Amino acid sequence: MIRWACSTAVLLACVCTTSLAPAAVLPTDLEPKAGDSREPVDSEERDIWESLARAEKTIRNSPQRLIAPELEAYTHDVVERLVGRSVPELRIYLLHDAMPNAAMLPSGIMIVNTGLLARVRSEAQLAAVLGHEAGHYLRKHSLDLYRDTRRKSAIAGSAASALHSLSGGNYDPSYMLNLAILMSGSRFSRDLESEADAYGLMLMARAGYPPRAASEIWGQIDDERRASAAARNQRYSDGTSSALSTHPPTQGRMTNLADTADHLARKHELPGGDNPDEWTDIIQPYRPMLLQEQIYLNDPGASLYLLENLAKEGWTGLLRFHEGEVYRLRNASGDEAKAATAYAAAVALPDAPPEAWRAHGYALLRAGNKSEGIETLNRYLALKADAPDAAMIRSSLTAGETHAAGGRMTVELASNWKKLSASESQTRWEGMWTRNGSQTDRLAVVSGLPAGRTVVLQEKNADQQVPVFRADMTVLDLMSMVEVSYRVNGVTVFHFDSVEPGDFLGGMGVRLRYHYASGIGFAKKGICVLRIVDRKLYAMKLEGLADRFDEVAPEFDQLVASAHLRAARTP
Repeated sequence: MIRWACSTAVLLACVCTTSLAPAAVLPTDLEPKAGDSREPVDSEERDIWESLARAEKTIRNSPQRLIAPELEAYTHDVVERLVGRSVPELRIYLLHDAMPNAAMLPSGIMIVNTGLLARVRSEAQLAAVLGHEAGHYLRKHSLDLYRDTRRKSAIAGSAASALHSLSGGNYDPSYMLNLAILMSGSRFSRDLESEADAYGLMLMARAGYPPRAASEIWGQIDDERRASAAARNQRYSDGTSSALSTHPPTQGRMTNLADTADHLARKHELPGGDNPDEWTDIIQPYRPMLLQEQIYLNDPGASLYLLENLAKEGWTGLLRFHEGEVYRLRNASGDEAKAATAYAAAVALPDAPPEAWRAHGYALLRAGNKSEGIETLNRYLALKADAPDAAMIRSSLTAGETHAAGGRMTVELASNWKKLSASESQTRWEGMWTRNGSQTDRLAVVSGLPAGRTVVLQEKNADQQVPVFRADMTVLDLMSMVEVSYRVNGVTVFHFDSVEPGDFLGGMGVRLRYHYASGIGFAKKGICVLRIVDRKLYAMKLEGLADRFDEVAPEFDQLVASAHLRAARTP
């Protein structure tokens, strides 16, 4: 079914970020079970290796992959320092995903989410997570688990169903095992998780990393989750205290890690801290992207905690700008003033990104400071002349408002467009159609959404929320609403290609062009036109597979041109 934001059908689930252990000093004299050569030893392993090779090809070419050779090489060096030898068999893939996860597959594939990179504050903290994953790898936990998983038809059936959904019903059965293996990684037992913790701490100590960094990073993630729940007035639950959970309780794990780190420090002369300078230098070019991915999930409690944690080394223009973004997107009582203050603080710092000037300019306009707001927006355009929204800003600063009466929007659809049944997330103001099948292209029409409503139906206390539509939304607010509506539904890569003025319903509307990744394997494109008329939102959106999008895009332009408002009937 078409949704305002196309959700990712399947994400890699083989992660261990909630893997915890009972409080105790763990054994730190474990020996690796995997040798230097990771060639398969029997026919069953060869089958697994072949399936993972096919999965790796998909990951390697995925639009969700972050192409960052320097960052990949840095991560590889950390793993080699941990293991104490060259590991040419290790292939590292950085994936756009705001969740703080990492994974290690038995054939030497390591996956590191951008959400993890956004949160670690030093190389030692990164080493703590990578050491845990290396523990699963070198102790052959993953291989043993995948052997067992392969024999369970229920997992294979789940994989087939998930892949069927991902591909719109046209799937290659050879990929069933790939997905079953990828899905099984969250099923490590408590004992294996504790063992991986112990092995990782041992690797850290041998490599000269302070093992205390392990309890630090897990503590930060736990505190962030608590902050997220508190911001939503929800009772915090880490989801791991159940007797059926394979992951021991959070507090037990952190106590375990801290006690074991102290035990190692007593046995060996270990550093008490880690110089974060090299990590800071490496990650700095990626910070804007990493923060964008998190902030636009619109989870204010988690985002503010992350920003404050990163700001322990000092507030920067980038951090202050994103602080303002958190408040602007949340838009609770008093948030408008908080956002304006944060933007003003950002542009007063020398490293403020150009986007901070844009946000500051719109805040000034909203506050009634027209001349200063225009001057600030022009500063943004001077700093970023190739900005995707440059044309829209220049037009909005000079164009007058076109008034129109609201009503029901009518679009002249040809017979080749098939109406889709309403989905659970669809509002009553939205209609949905497809021309070539809902997995290939989808058209959404929003007719007269009133202020105070969202473009999708969502649970009131969900971790992430699409901003509520307001009649006084700026172009920036409309852009943000569209982007958040994708990201909270699982889209991890989203970029605007252009933001331009466009005729819509007899006046100037906003025309957005963008591209995004839907799951591991699918690149998609979208066009959305929006206009606020009589304090209501009218919008049309087309989204579809990138390699077929240009086939239907011209017809979308015709549909937009055919749209008109029909006056509402009077009682």
